[in-house]
Amino acid sequence: MKTSSRLYIIIYIAIIITSFASCENEIPYNPGTQEPQLIMNALLDAGATENYVYLHMNRGYNLEQLKEATLTLSVNDRTETLEAISPEEYYKDVIGRFDKEAFKHIVENMRFTPFRLTASFHPGDRIRLEANAENGKYHASAEVIVPHPVEHLHVDTCTVYLRKYHKQTPYRQYKITLQDRPDEKNYYRLDIRNENSYRFLWKENKGEENEATRDTIVSGYESCEIINREDVILTDGHPTGYDDEGNELFPTITNKYNIFNDSMFRNSHATLRVYTPLNFPGYPTYTWNHYYEEIYYTQTITIRLLTLTEAEYRYLKALNCLKDDNYDESLMEPVCLPSNVNGGLGFVGICSETNVILKIPEQRIFNIYTEEEYPYNT
Repeated sequence: MKTSSRLYIIIYIAIIITSFASCENEIPYNPGTQEPQLIMNALLDAGATENYVYLHMNRGYNLEQLKEATLTLSVNDRTETLEAISPEEYYKDVIGRFDKEAFKHIVENMRFTPFRLTASFHPGDRIRLEANAENGKYHASAEVIVPHPVEHLHVDTCTVYLRKYHKQTPYRQYKITLQDRPDEKNYYRLDIRNENSYRFLWKENKGEENEATRDTIVSGYESCEIINREDVILTDGHPTGYDDEGNELFPTITNKYNIFNDSMFRNSHATLRVYTPLNFPGYPTYTWNHYYEEIYYTQTITIRLLTLTEAEYRYLKALNCLKDDNYDESLMEPVCLPSNVNGGLGFVGICSETNVILKIPEQRIFNIYTEEEYPYNT
């Protein structure tokens, strides 16, 4: 499934919270008495080939799908009007993973209206989104400017052991060096993604002892869990170790979205030190009912440094708090979730990307002839 633009899970959770608290558009606590409002959310990526914008209708305590909606996208002086995509089109990536009844249930219970953007965005572009719904009865708009990415990124990696559940477990360590953009206040986010690719090999009987070797390749993206507890910048000057977790007198909020600003290294460079799990590749569940002689595994790791707008940085910082188990509104400062949508609610952000791609060579992980499993070494 494409994850680069499918951030609607985060956004969808945030929408529910946004209905109750917003910096620029505050709603009293009794939402059941409020007039319906159009909600627009999008976290755009200037480097993505596809981006998505999501519209909802907030009616009291409920989030509802719109009956009719259009979206206008303006990039500098270029304007185009977009139509919503159907639920079947939006969920086409999961067709085949569910039976017909389950897929029908997913489609019928969709509570948002998605729009796909395929326009190219460049640093400095002024982007404006205008949404109209229910025959023009509701209108909402938002405007953002694409930030400039950092020019260079250097990455060193190695395999190390960290304590986990009282035993030493292998992890991949990254030392990521960036040069801050000069003479301006900058906001960043670190994201690391895996592309796991499996090649399945089998022999097809052609008759009369003739065989043909065939193979198929299946790939999928997933975001990595990033362990940032030892990094000074990503912990805002409060690094910890494994033994410190759960033993703090005053627990701190985890930087789940790995956001940071340049206050510690303005006009200079910084090196982030983080870890991701180093897991043995398992067999995808969709291979269990098939016969394969050999299975090969390839991994492509993309280290992404995203330059954010200040508004998106503050938005993700608020989500860090609201989704953290240690957040206690009775003991901590109340969180105000930003909204930059005029005429409605929600948030629209955009980021620029600089990346480094690491390719792990293909390795065989199973051979039917020897029933041998091969350890995955890096």
